[in-house]
Amino acid sequence: MKTIDIIIEYINDKTSTYKILREYTPLSLSEIKSRIENHDAVIAVNDLKLDELKKVREIIRSLNNIGTEVVIQDVTGTITLKTLENIISSYEDIAADTEKLDALMFSDEQ
Repeated sequence: MKTIDIIIEYINDKTSTYKILREYTPLSLSEIKSRIENHDAVIAVNDLKLDELKKVREIIRSLNNIGTEVVIQDVTGTITLKTLENIISSYEDIAADTEKLDALMFSDEQ
C-alpha cells in the first residue's frame, strides 16, 4: 500500500501539537513523542482513499495554524500541501465524473 506520511519537523506549541495528534491518531502520547524525536511518520494514510487524504489535509492545517511545521511525503519524496490539495481535487473530479457516467448508463435502463 502506498501512503502519504506526515512527519513533524518543528513544534512551536508541544501541548497543542500532541493534543491534535492524539485526536486524530490511535497512537499513545509516548509513541507520538518517540516518532517525532526519531523523525518517523506520526500519521500515514492510504494515498488512494479520498476521505483519509482530506483528514490529513485537515490535520496539517490545524498543525500549521499553531506553528507546527510538517513534512508531507509520498512515494516520490517530499510534497507540498498544494500538491496534496491537487491530489484531493483530482480524486474529487474523478468521483464526480464517475457519478455522471453512472447516471447516464443507468438512466437508459429505466
